[in-house]
Amino acid sequence: MDNANVIGICGYHKSGKTTLIVNLIQRLRKEGYRVATIKSISEEFSIDREGKDTWRHADAGADAVVAASVNETAFILKHGMEIEKIVEILNRTVKPDLILVEGKKDERWIPKIAVGEIDLEDAFRYDDNLDEVIEWIKTTLKPFSDISSPSH
Repeated sequence: MDNANVIGICGYHKSGKTTLIVNLIQRLRKEGYRVATIKSISEEFSIDREGKDTWRHADAGADAVVAASVNETAFILKHGMEIEKIVEILNRTVKPDLILVEGKKDERWIPKIAVGEIDLEDAFRYDDNLDEVIEWIKTTLKPFSDISSPSH
């Protein structure tokens, strides 16, 4: 798997993972980088809601439902998908400089940032050191180390 632009943010529940991701997105976007995120959810989850037209389409048997408006497009696939495939699709369609994955601590191919009390071997430790985290990302990931400024 090509992990050239993927970083995992790992930690226990309520450890500050989402706050770190939001801060990283805001800072890197200010610098002109394109950022995508993947939120790994361990329990059964659906973004769709019973009674909505999209739910009715899926309930009738559609394998995929796309909700498209002028400002947002949501793809709802009625099956899980491996993280590698999601990264591949994001890289082909969105072409982000960075993909932040919340969770997936067991995916060995993803370099990680550890948040809170979690103990992960080889992970960079976040401890309210946002500038150091951003510097680590820029020196660790190929798209950042190959360019001095974003390409977008």
